[in-house]
Amino acid sequence: MKLFTIHSPERKFAAAVLASALLLTGCSQAGETDSDVEEIRGPAVSAQTSLTPEEAFTRAETFLQNAASGTFRASLMSDELQEIDGLSVYTILVETGEGDEAIAFEPALAVDPESGVLYSYYPDGTLTPASEDSIWNNISTQESLTPEQQQNLAQAAQYASQISEDGTADFVLTLKTGQYAYADSQALYIGYNGEIQQTLFHDGNEGIVPDASTLLARDMNFDGYEDILLCASSGNVNTYYYLWLYDPAEGNFVAYPGFEQYSAPTPNADTQQITTYERGSAIDYTQASYVWDDTGSLVRAGEYKVESDGSGNVNVTYQESEGDSENSFTVTEEEYTAASELMSGSLIDFCISRYGSSEQRSFIFEGIETVSDVSCYSIMMTESGVGKVRLYVDARKTYMVMLDEDCDGTPEETVNIND
Repeated sequence: MKLFTIHSPERKFAAAVLASALLLTGCSQAGETDSDVEEIRGPAVSAQTSLTPEEAFTRAETFLQNAASGTFRASLMSDELQEIDGLSVYTILVETGEGDEAIAFEPALAVDPESGVLYSYYPDGTLTPASEDSIWNNISTQESLTPEQQQNLAQAAQYASQISEDGTADFVLTLKTGQYAYADSQALYIGYNGEIQQTLFHDGNEGIVPDASTLLARDMNFDGYEDILLCASSGNVNTYYYLWLYDPAEGNFVAYPGFEQYSAPTPNADTQQITTYERGSAIDYTQASYVWDDTGSLVRAGEYKVESDGSGNVNVTYQESEGDSENSFTVTEEEYTAASELMSGSLIDFCISRYGSSEQRSFIFEGIETVSDVSCYSIMMTESGVGKVRLYVDARKTYMVMLDEDCDGTPEETVNIND
């Protein structure tokens, strides 16, 4: 049902944060092609055209339908432009649930009528391009919350609001079970029906402020239940988390010891694996994948390391699974420089400029493979963890590079770097 109403711009967002209940595992591929971007952002707006309030609302409503059909309702907060974070935008309230049980979802949305860009609008008054906000890219498009889950969430959100109002915690994570969680520098607290069920102590997380990016609900062991991650430490690149797994038989959470050694753990429901990524320098990094064995322990399923040797060469070591022999190959400084220059060139600039920055680019070397009857180094360029362009560098050192712009494994263009 389409909802189009006007709300006072002073209306406060509800304290409930339902993002945890709607996030799925894995990385979205949204934005890899122009058509994908249009599906998320909508078609580009002409420089001579300014969106009306109704058009801005329609744009937001379409975005929500594409993100998670049937989950959200949108309503325009005001038909007047609001000055937020240096931009004049129309603001759109986002809600989940029906009638009196409807709860505001954070973030809301905002639309720049001049550019047509859609933003996530957070309660602290900041705007983030919605296409870059993982909260939308990871929302389920396959599943909808059951009525029971909706009811549980509404109940959990009510208690979360009370906890926030009394100053106990600034951020409270709500779960599909009706439980809620908040944390401090000493422990994770699990509540239900207004009472603390569990106090789970940890080894500290000095300097970490629990919020929607540091206290997370993810199904880490792929049993269909949300588990809880709490950021243990975070540097400029690497982030580590404590993990508590949900025990459905007991209805409580159990710590998984040592999980905080894994950097940037990301569950993938399709492969039933957890991938990790740890960077040592601008070039050096380690990426690995892990699976759960029959005893409920994580076992490494594969790993590769990319390390510079000080002379400009990049050494790549990879291992299929724990206990297997290691394999390695070297990309020379000349090869690496040539590939880097090509990636920064006009051939693929559209993949970078679409998001305004290339600072989050990284290269993933994946060994020798045969493509179009040529043995090549396979190199994936990623941005914010999402594959953007794959290059195949000819291993015969003739510096022929095959460019695969849609990452489907079939090169669309061959480029001779020496030309």
